[in-house]
Amino acid sequence: MKREKKEKVPRSKFYHKYLQMINVILPEPLTSKEIEILSAFMELEGDLIEEDRFGTQCRKYIRDKFKFKSYSNLDNYIKYMKQKGVLLKDEDTGKLYINKRIEIPKNTKDIELVFKFQLVDG
Repeated sequence: MKREKKEKVPRSKFYHKYLQMINVILPEPLTSKEIEILSAFMELEGDLIEEDRFGTQCRKYIRDKFKFKSYSNLDNYIKYMKQKGVLLKDEDTGKLYINKRIEIPKNTKDIELVFKFQLVDG
C-alpha cells in the first residue's frame, strides 16, 4: 500500500515542517522548542551563514527572534542539540554544523521523504 502527499511549501515554513517529520526517526527526538530554534537557524540566508551559521551574529539574531533574555538560554538548546547528534563540531575549524544526514543542501528544490514499514505478526 502506498500513500503519497505532495505539497508546495514556502521555504520559510518548510524547515519546521521537515524537522517535525524526520523527528520521529531521530535516535533522540528533538523537543518542539529545539525544532523551532533549529528551523530558525536553517532559514538563515546570506554570506553570514556561509562563514558560520552558528556564530555570534547568527546566535544574536536567533536570541532576538525568540526574545531570550540571556545567552545561556540559546546556548543550552545548542548544547542539547549537540548531545542528540543533530549539531556536530568540525574538528579542524571548531565551528558547528548541521549533521549531513538531516541538512538540506542550499539549492535543493524537491525533498522526498520515504517511510517504509514491514508488518510482522506478533
